Amino acid sequence: MSTLRALHRSVFSLALLAAGVAQAAGTADVLIQPVASRFPTLSVDVNVRDAKTGAPIQGLTKEHFSVTEDLRETAILGVESLTPETADARGVDFVFAFDDTGSMAEEIDGLIQRTLEFANIVQTSGFDYRFALISFGDELRHKVDFTSSASDFKAAVAALRADGGGDEPENALEALRYGVTSLSHDPARRKVFVLITDASFHSADAVTPLTTQEVLADLKKLGAVLNVVGPNLDQYRWMADALAGSFYDKDSGQFKRIVEQIAGGSASNYRLTLTTSRPDYDNTWRALEVAVKGPSEGSGVSQYQAPSWVSASSRVDGFQGIDSRFAPHNAIDGNPASAWAEGVSGAGVGEWVALNFAAPQSVDRFALTLPAGSTLRRVGVLINDEDKRFYDLKPGQTAQSFTLEAPLPVSRFKVVLEAAESGDNGLAEIELFNGAALVEPIARAHDIRRTAKLAQEQNKQGETLYHAKKYDDAVFYYREALKNDPTYAQAFSNLGLAYQRQDKFADAVWANRQAIALARGASRDSVLASSHYNIARIFEAQNKFEQALQNFLWA
Repeated sequence: MSTLRALHRSVFSLALLAAGVAQAAGTADVLIQPVASRFPTLSVDVNVRDAKTGAPIQGLTKEHFSVTEDLRETAILGVESLTPETADARGVDFVFAFDDTGSMAEEIDGLIQRTLEFANIVQTSGFDYRFALISFGDELRHKVDFTSSASDFKAAVAALRADGGGDEPENALEALRYGVTSLSHDPARRKVFVLITDASFHSADAVTPLTTQEVLADLKKLGAVLNVVGPNLDQYRWMADALAGSFYDKDSGQFKRIVEQIAGGSASNYRLTLTTSRPDYDNTWRALEVAVKGPSEGSGVSQYQAPSWVSASSRVDGFQGIDSRFAPHNAIDGNPASAWAEGVSGAGVGEWVALNFAAPQSVDRFALTLPAGSTLRRVGVLINDEDKRFYDLKPGQTAQSFTLEAPLPVSRFKVVLEAAESGDNGLAEIELFNGAALVEPIARAHDIRRTAKLAQEQNKQGETLYHAKKYDDAVFYYREALKNDPTYAQAFSNLGLAYQRQDKFADAVWANRQAIALARGASRDSVLASSHYNIARIFEAQNKFEQALQNFLWA
């Protein structure tokens, strides 16, 4: 109970501190929007404005910026100065596709409150703007064509009524399609779509015949950027990535801040390019801070999610995340009785699963194993996102092996479902070989079941040493445990605490991030709460109050 009271006191005091920081802003307001679609390379769109007048601050160079990622300094590769004249167009068209079902009242209120500020950020950056609005549940509800009046758009949002929609999913794809085909688009203007929802979406079913691939093709033809504020589902993350946008977890508790960041990123006056300080494909959220120094000073904070090393376009039980019975990691666990299964209606044609490697793996052969009852007959394979190769499959669970024309260095191996007789479909196993040997990341994934018990024993040894205040020795045993089971969330959480005792704060944040990404099963809630709390305390001690408050709220 004392820990809970301390948490409540910390959240309250940090809320006051965060409010004080906002009121006592320095000479520059800095809004940032990270784009991770080319991970491990990041693009960060930065809007730097005078705190008093809102006027854009021009003339900054690489020397005026610094970037930290979870307290670790990150090298900036380049800084591009952007103006409305150098951008694609002076005008920006914003299309808001808004889920106005019953659970969205808070977000509707937040968008009403931030509409004028959103417009002001864009306008003072030198861009003229237009807003359009499509709201949806199972059907399209409100359709408001482009207006250049922020007040009129605010009134349109205020007219929304959050009701109905208890039967998830909702019809986001039809809303996006309407936004592409039925609004009065001007080809000379940039198009920025913002999808805001807390639900999954209908696809290829009785509500809509549309598929994600069809709608994304429409948006690409229009030249649109797509930002998604929604639940943390595979489909939403990769839709934003595919259209050079950003994904924001709706449950981050910072919806009003997200609205500001989208406005700032869409009307940015600088674009930073950098390589992440942690190139691991580990599915973790990272806090990114951009500081501006020199004639104007200020900083902006946002978060982005690194891709997982095994990712997919969808999965059955998508809201269960890593606890889904058919999560994509099942395809590399060495157990043909488990499988990844796509999570859309129909036969799943066009859905995919991909393996991402931090270091290229030499591959000359691969094998695919189908789950029992699969009707999958053909797949397409993309290596390093280059030309697609097609392979025919035979029914049954036996691994089917295919030889490449020559050994290739593989950083990304993507398997697309191309033809199937009926749903549901997926893959039981994906295996990549170099000669007779499995490539190392997959071989290690296969070994986890064999070595998990040893990992538990080593974690217990680490806990004993930690309580004896022998932190160096505790770190050794936690790391040994994680060598034997790299998915052991509690060992990562324990490692984070030990690093914290050693004052290795960036490493401590990293370990807790890993614990959060891997938490599952009966201990999931306790691991999430303790790891977010530990991250919050670290940021609090570093006077990073916005990041601290966010993690206290998540805890």
